Amino acid sequence: MEILREVLLTLHLIGMAIIVGGYFTVIRSPRVLPGMLHASYLQLVTGLLLVGLAEMGDGQVNHMKIGIKLIVAILVTVFAFIGNRQQKRFTAELEAGSASAGAAGSGIVTATKNPSATMAHLTFAFAILNVLVAVFVR
Repeated sequence: MEILREVLLTLHLIGMAIIVGGYFTVIRSPRVLPGMLHASYLQLVTGLLLVGLAEMGDGQVNHMKIGIKLIVAILVTVFAFIGNRQQKRFTAELEAGSASAGAAGSGIVTATKNPSATMAHLTFAFAILNVLVAVFVR
């Protein structure tokens, strides 16, 4: 059981690293990357499995802390999902617009902000909040 716990904990921390690292790689033009969405899924699933393992063990489990972390993890996943969907839609519209503009020969390129920038900020902030709850709430 201890090996399973260590593997799940490692995957859980890798998911956090992907969310934070993905955000820092696109910090100049923030957007939700598909990897951030998949990492949020990974974090949610491995977190639930870790709680299940802790419940099966002999130690005490702080249900208040687990509840707070679960709510924040669900919010991270929802923000990443919405941001990924917005980014896909934006990319598809941009490609369709450039294809039609290329056919018309206008050559005008408009600079627009990524629509998933707010969701990227929220995903990152709530992921960091989840780490702070994990470390400081006993």
